[in-house]
Amino acid sequence: MAEGEFHVVARCPSCGVPAEAWLTEVPTPDLTAESASDAIATGDIEIECETCGNMFPVTITAHLTGWEAHLTDDPKTKAEFEQLDYSYDDWLEDMEPEPHPRAIFNQAISDWTGLLHAIGDKRSGAVGINRMLLVQLFSIIEAYLSDAVIKLAFDDRAVAKAIVEWHPDLKVEQVSLMTVASQPNLVRDMVVAQLRKKTQFHRFEFLNGMLRAAIGHHLLPNDKVKRDLILQSVQSRHHCVHRNGRDVDGKILDSVTVDYLDRLARCFMETVERLATAIDEIEAKRPSPLSEDLFTIQW
Repeated sequence: MAEGEFHVVARCPSCGVPAEAWLTEVPTPDLTAESASDAIATGDIEIECETCGNMFPVTITAHLTGWEAHLTDDPKTKAEFEQLDYSYDDWLEDMEPEPHPRAIFNQAISDWTGLLHAIGDKRSGAVGINRMLLVQLFSIIEAYLSDAVIKLAFDDRAVAKAIVEWHPDLKVEQVSLMTVASQPNLVRDMVVAQLRKKTQFHRFEFLNGMLRAAIGHHLLPNDKVKRDLILQSVQSRHHCVHRNGRDVDGKILDSVTVDYLDRLARCFMETVERLATAIDEIEAKRPSPLSEDLFTIQW
């Protein structure tokens, strides 16, 4: 079986509406076969139509040149088959951490503030432009937190180690001794990959726990009013991103006023200022590579 991520779309034979299935493995052709026809392998899956609830079988056929799919009960009716290729984000693995996250945040939040006062609707907290400003505000704070924490883990082995010891996924990760021996920066690279590809930087409580364990810093403010404002804003972000500004009951948010956005932005700016100061203090205490080399030579 071939492992990966595969997507199958077939029209329901009952109602005619497209139905889909996501697979993590599919048949593979027999590479030892003497002919292309002998190499063919097949496998059947069941797809449930979300429109009418009908369950129907789809056959996946593996050839030497790729895969195809069709309705099992009607082989002439083809289905769409796609193997997802994530190589487009391979560039992330080679990307160096952003060297100046604080400066970029300051510039971005300055631009955002200008937009808030220029186009923010002061008459209502339920208008689309204010919701878009909220989502953009989150993009700015998330980008800073991502860049700052990744740079911190990349530059400081002790921080990377502390994150591994705290992180629920990383602390149970298992690798072979051969891998450790061949990759001297394995821990750092695994931490950076986890942060870059699998961490949601608007999960402020999660980040608060990680930074507390890694550098003894509390990301969230001590002031309960400000802390609640930040944490409750995450749900508003979710409603705006995933429901176009409506809550689970379908009611449009009416609290995203210009004043609300201004107060939230100020809380984010204070959060960044405190974290950036803490990181500056850590970097100031970190020995330079040159001093470490001299220390080694003396011994």
